[in-house]
Amino acid sequence: MPSDFDVAQITWKPDYDAFHYRHLCNRARRLYLFRSEYIFDVASAVVVETPQLGHATYLFSKPTSMSEFLAIYGSVTKDNIRHNHCNVAERLGFLSRLIHGRNPRVWLKELKTHLGEVVNYAETSH
Repeated sequence: MPSDFDVAQITWKPDYDAFHYRHLCNRARRLYLFRSEYIFDVASAVVVETPQLGHATYLFSKPTSMSEFLAIYGSVTKDNIRHNHCNVAERLGFLSRLIHGRNPRVWLKELKTHLGEVVNYAETSH
């Protein structure tokens, strides 16, 4: 596949919101597909995203082994993570869940804060 090929051309669904996906793609070193989710390997974390209104972005600390992270993540549910069943949230390095609200700029501000990026308040206050 060409390096500039956007996998979203294959997997994109009509009700997806490009805002969340676009901002995460800009930060990603690698992108993985899992079911209807995108898993972004960014510099300081792993971010799991379903870019639809009503969903949430899940943030995890940077794992020592991405293969191990993916193996564990692929065997559990979001409910398992939220309730830390069998200590899975801790094993995955779960940090936070960012809800997709009505104002995507609030989500962007929270994302930048969790990733340790500078928040430009003029950019996120509209």
